[in-house]
Amino acid sequence: HENVMKSSGINAEYGESDVYEITRGPGKPSSASSSGKCGSKMYINEARDGRPTRRSWARSGNAMTLVGSTFKTDDEIAAFNRKWLSSNTEYELLDTNCQTYAQELCQFLVGGAFQMPNLPQVGTDAWASGPGATATGTGPIRSARATVGKAGAQWKSLGVEAEGPCAAASASNDIKNGNFGAFSEASVGRAEVKGPLGVRARVEPNLDTGLGVQGGQLKAKVLGFGFSLGGGGIGISTPLGGLGFGNSGK
Repeated sequence: HENVMKSSGINAEYGESDVYEITRGPGKPSSASSSGKCGSKMYINEARDGRPTRRSWARSGNAMTLVGSTFKTDDEIAAFNRKWLSSNTEYELLDTNCQTYAQELCQFLVGGAFQMPNLPQVGTDAWASGPGATATGTGPIRSARATVGKAGAQWKSLGVEAEGPCAAASASNDIKNGNFGAFSEASVGRAEVKGPLGVRARVEPNLDTGLGVQGGQLKAKVLGFGFSLGGGGIGISTPLGGLGFGNSGK
């Protein structure tokens, strides 16, 4: 199903792929489907207390961004979909859309440490998560992230998000999906505003360092200074914050 992962949903792989998706047309009731396009992908990673932990991905074009890991089961995901559908019965392009679903699904799966790719977002939503941590120790991407918590809101194409102190580290060798290199993040906190066409600005005292490709973007940083380029976006970073446009990475 990799070649159809372009909208919003979840794919849980147990040998054969099972795709879960919210499908609906403009003005029509929502329904749950087991096929079609989706934009979050899950891999079985390892087991803890008899429950599989899986890595959640978000796809943008031909690249994938690691959102985090989860111990949620298929039954829990199906229950989330039913609840989401009952609360969002109509599709609205600038309101309750696939991006809203993907945001809420990833928060449900990963918790406070979820990290969505910096895509131009359109929708209406609000979110808040307390302290959280996520880690993946197998596969082509090894990563860990911990945060004190975050909160944000989106209205149409305007959005804001604030996050407390966080730290992260990753090493990847997944060229096929646009990820290669090593990165570390250390941030005192972040306050970010987002506008139309993916324009964003943030204040974030940080010492981020790394070199490689993440989510299809070339990135280079040394102690907070750096840039991101490619994948339909560009970004500039400093130890105090940064600016971005399009699908720009942090």
